[in-house]
Amino acid sequence: MNKLGIYIHWPYCISKCPYCDFNSHKIKDYDQNEWLIAYKNQIKYFKEYLTFHNFENIKLTSIFFGGGTPSLMHPKLVEQILSFINKLFEFEKNIEITLESNPTNLEFNKISDFKLAGVNRISLGVQGLNDTDLKYLGRLHDTSETFKILDLMQKKIDNISVDLIYALSCQKLETWNNELEAFLKKFSIKHLSAYQLVIEKGTKFYDLFKKGELKTVSDSLYEQFYFSTKNILKENEFDQYEISNFSKPNFFSKHNTIYWKSDNWVGIGPGAISRIWNNKKERIEFQNFKKPETWLKNSLSKNIIFKKTLKINPDAAEKEILMMGLRLNEGVDLKKLQHVTFLYNDEIIELQKQDIINVKKNNLRINENYFNVHDYVVRKIIDNHVSS
Repeated sequence: MNKLGIYIHWPYCISKCPYCDFNSHKIKDYDQNEWLIAYKNQIKYFKEYLTFHNFENIKLTSIFFGGGTPSLMHPKLVEQILSFINKLFEFEKNIEITLESNPTNLEFNKISDFKLAGVNRISLGVQGLNDTDLKYLGRLHDTSETFKILDLMQKKIDNISVDLIYALSCQKLETWNNELEAFLKKFSIKHLSAYQLVIEKGTKFYDLFKKGELKTVSDSLYEQFYFSTKNILKENEFDQYEISNFSKPNFFSKHNTIYWKSDNWVGIGPGAISRIWNNKKERIEFQNFKKPETWLKNSLSKNIIFKKTLKINPDAAEKEILMMGLRLNEGVDLKKLQHVTFLYNDEIIELQKQDIINVKKNNLRINENYFNVHDYVVRKIIDNHVSS
């Protein structure tokens, strides 16, 4: 109960990527002081909420600036936000403070200032390892710019995470394998998130897909890409601690692990969501207004109003614990669940016999060799959990 993460959402980007379904908008002029006041007001609201509900000795394990493209923020704004948070909350000794960035000169020139402001981890949206893939994904940088900036950036920031998207219809498996191996040998990154391209509703890619103008790869090729990526990263001494996330020892993402473990976090900014366990072991969700102008206007008032506040049904909360926790290599702590009789259902016992899942010492996990069928396994477990 005493550990907490804070997510700060910055909604603006230079342009909107065709695959992106996040709450992001093309950047326009903004009043830095207004945004600072709005962020402060909402942060203060949650501090008072936690205090009122008897959260004691709260320690922040992570702060994450996401978006959008938060590296477009003025470094002074980031510094002022962090300074304000530090006045209200105690920082854990090894707190992780992450800022998402893209490999462009515009953003790289601010990295030293962000570091001075307190940022100690950069999540870099590389996405593609050749110009064809980058163009397909609608990215504004090219490969030479990526490599040049990453080479310079790793001299300034020790903890760099890179995002990559693979299994594109324009990709060949052998080319991807060679590019990934070369990339890992060239740069000493500590963390890598490797995502298969998913066509999300509300994106330009979705519209093209529905019109038959965008192809996706077959399920069997998806699987080949997945296991090949996993094996290459393992050979390069990256631990797969989550389905799509790999890290050098002790460099896993503290912030994202809060989500996967269904712990406590506060979401600040347009469209951000907070999830908090209260002292009655109830899961409370706060949903911010999504439109930046609406959120800003509301948060400039000290009388904070949320788009929605709700108490999550206990059964739904347990489903979330299972669904998210089973993404982790370490699995789910069964002591977090009120109902575990589903483990004795014939279908679940059969999954154990097939070594698809393991149950040991109050822990339930999916064998990492079956991470690629996570959704199928979770459906089986949740269906039996509901009927237990």
